Amino acid sequence: MSVIARVSIVLFELPLKKSVSDAKVLTGRQRPLGSVSVLAATIADSEGNEGLGFSYCLRAGAQGMYAHARELAPELIGEDPADIARIWNKLVWMGASVGRSGTAVQAIAAFDTALWDLKARRAGLPLSKLLGAFRDSVPCYNTSGGYLQAPIEEVLEKADRSLASGIGGVKIKVGQPDRALDLRRVEALRAHLGDSVPIMIDVNQQWDRATAARMCDALDRQGLAWIEEPLDAYDIEGHARLSASTLTPIGSGEMLSSVAEHAAYIATRRGWAASRPSCAWRPWPIRPTWPSPRIS
Repeated sequence: MSVIARVSIVLFELPLKKSVSDAKVLTGRQRPLGSVSVLAATIADSEGNEGLGFSYCLRAGAQGMYAHARELAPELIGEDPADIARIWNKLVWMGASVGRSGTAVQAIAAFDTALWDLKARRAGLPLSKLLGAFRDSVPCYNTSGGYLQAPIEEVLEKADRSLASGIGGVKIKVGQPDRALDLRRVEALRAHLGDSVPIMIDVNQQWDRATAARMCDALDRQGLAWIEEPLDAYDIEGHARLSASTLTPIGSGEMLSSVAEHAAYIATRRGWAASRPSCAWRPWPIRPTWPSPRIS
């Protein structure tokens, strides 16, 4: 039987070409984003197969994520790499005293995705085929051109470039203190792209319930694919009420990191638009920020 023979982890800092700002910056809650911290894990089995996985965090928490992963890494040695669910459960319980969400689970995610990659490689299949693919392609959208530090002219130009490259939809950031600016931004993009292009907006949790109700009502006429994170990520009842009162689908869940947190949303039995991860990857320069321990 093949077993896990080697685990290595490394923390990378991926600098952005230009710092970006969403609504949390304009409301004074965060600083502009200048880089992304990525925790990468490589897992090798006793037959020489390797899988690569990663997790990430923004602005703060990277060193804590790395430290937790470094403590957990030895626990994988000797395990059957096919037992992904059992290994995940083992690692979660190893750090149960610090919780089953947040930094602890984000550290485990690097190992979890590496194990799935390893399983697919051992089977000689793309991961989508291993999981049981239904289609060969999926629609995608671009959000990188819609941050709030960019003037609307730049947003429109980048939207054109995205569509020309084959990307099917465009998501932009909103949530500015001046709500009229948000409305004009969305109206300008819709007028520029026409009615056939899917447009999404991301509020990054910066509206209260009253503001969200007013803004969603005003935005319903724009035919948006969804409105993402209009409220605080943990305001489950607020999201449920908003979803029931607006025509535009409401998306949330990006900031949640545990099964229990997502289950609480599902238990409301309301309609949701799933928050979907971006599938775009850019060849940023990679700068290691922490040595890579190799455990075997």
